[in-house]
Amino acid sequence: KMAAVRVPPCRPQHQQRSVATRAAASDPAAFDFSEFAEDLDVNVSAGVAAPLATENVRLRIRMRAYDTNLLADAVADMATIADVTGAEFKGPVMLPTRKKIYCVLRSPHVNKDAREHFEVRTHHRLGDFKKLSA
Repeated sequence: KMAAVRVPPCRPQHQQRSVATRAAASDPAAFDFSEFAEDLDVNVSAGVAAPLATENVRLRIRMRAYDTNLLADAVADMATIADVTGAEFKGPVMLPTRKKIYCVLRSPHVNKDAREHFEVRTHHRLGDFKKLSA
C-alpha cells in the first residue's frame, strides 16, 4: 500500500506578492519607500516617492510583431515623434526572436510518422525615450 501524501493547495498567481507590495497596497501612506529607493529609481523625501526630474525619466517601449515591416514602421514613427517633441530616442534594440513550432499530423487517421511543422516567429524591439517634455 502507498501512503497518502497531502499536497498543499496551489495559491493563485495574483495572491503571490512580495511583502513590500502587500504593505504598499494596504496603506501607501504608511509604507516606507526609503529602503527600496535604489531599486525603484525614484527620489525619496519624507518617506514619499517623488517623481524624478525630466532629464532622468525614461520611457521604455517594448514592441512585438509577427512582421518585421510593422516594427520598422513603428520605430520610424517613434523617431519622428521624438524629433517633433525634442525628446531623445534611442533604438531600436533588436531583442531575440521567439519561434513557436507547431507539429501537425498530415493524415487524420493513419501515417503517424508523416507530420508537418509550422512556425510562428515573434520579433521583439525595444526603444527608449529620454529628455521628455512636460
